[in-house]
Amino acid sequence: MKTFLSAPHRVGFFCGTLLLIASLAWWASEMLLRASGNTMPSSIAPMFLHGYLMLYGFFPLFMLGFIYTAGPKWLGVASPPAKLYVPIFITYAIGSALLIAALFWQPLLRLGIALHWISWGAACLVWLNRVLASSAPDRGHAIRIALAFAMGWIGQALALYWAVFGATTGWLSMIEIGLWGFLLPVYLTVSHRMLPFFSANAIPNYSAWRPLWLLNAMIALSWGHGALKLAHFNSLPVDAVFAGLLLYTSYRWRLFASLQNRLLAMLHLAFAWAAVAMLLYTVQDAALLAGSAILGFAPLHAISIGFFGTMLLGFATRVSLGHAGLPLILSRLAWTLYCLLHGVAIARVLAEVLPWQNTLLCAAALGALLAFLLWGSRFMPVYLKPRADGKAG
Repeated sequence: MKTFLSAPHRVGFFCGTLLLIASLAWWASEMLLRASGNTMPSSIAPMFLHGYLMLYGFFPLFMLGFIYTAGPKWLGVASPPAKLYVPIFITYAIGSALLIAALFWQPLLRLGIALHWISWGAACLVWLNRVLASSAPDRGHAIRIALAFAMGWIGQALALYWAVFGATTGWLSMIEIGLWGFLLPVYLTVSHRMLPFFSANAIPNYSAWRPLWLLNAMIALSWGHGALKLAHFNSLPVDAVFAGLLLYTSYRWRLFASLQNRLLAMLHLAFAWAAVAMLLYTVQDAALLAGSAILGFAPLHAISIGFFGTMLLGFATRVSLGHAGLPLILSRLAWTLYCLLHGVAIARVLAEVLPWQNTLLCAAALGALLAFLLWGSRFMPVYLKPRADGKAG
């Protein structure tokens, strides 16, 4: 147990993986039953729980595990002590478990979201304390992550409002804020900080390119999209600019050169999904202005499975290897599972435009479950063992 609690990423990644698998197992079961004309008995509309879980059920645990481990190194401060982060992780994980159990007893929904809101508020304060304790000349990435974390807390408050009062407007606002104000800004900030750094160490004759204006523009466009959606305005101008900027960023970050190193390629190919998603949003926006509704949830799943899902697997693999004292060498299994997850994203996008919707939805749900189940079976034991190189952490 002492080894397990010795570093934030161990607890965060372990709990996050467990709840990710549980969430995917429930959703895969729901998809299979729907394909046969049935549905699981539930006290909550599955769509509402699915929307909340896939934003807040497990991603925050991985984020905290990473940022509490890597972030203090950026800031030149000590990591939070276990007496602070362990209760946060455990409380948040219990909240997620209660949400899944709420399928069978609805009052657990309010309790689960309340535990999320309370523990995430504490998590934000712990991170803010580390930022304020730092005298590092560059705290920009850490501050932007703190702001995004605060947006996540607001999103959870709206979810609690929905759960207590049954107000659908709270759920809808939670989705927009959780995606565009919280998850995407965190992903973009970490990508801006880490991808050029990793690339500069692996790609010959490459100098890290990560101007501050780029990060500010990406976050502003993300928040701008979310604000327009909340106000029920078409976001075509924002989405078109966002798509172009993301495509240019992938080019400047040397996407194609990264393919020579699979561990690096995992991150770059995942980031490319962000541009694909915004291109799909742009097409959807243009069609809406022309009076036609197309693509359905394709853009949403391009960003949530394509970008968030594959980047999660890529980053978690790299961090798990590095902080376990293992060689940064990607196994054939990890690469295969990563490619499978790209296939899942493609299947889920195509389910909105091809006639075989049920088949593709089931394939996507089962593929995602298989990918993370096998990934978890490989890496969850790592979090329970001492580092292979004998170092602490």
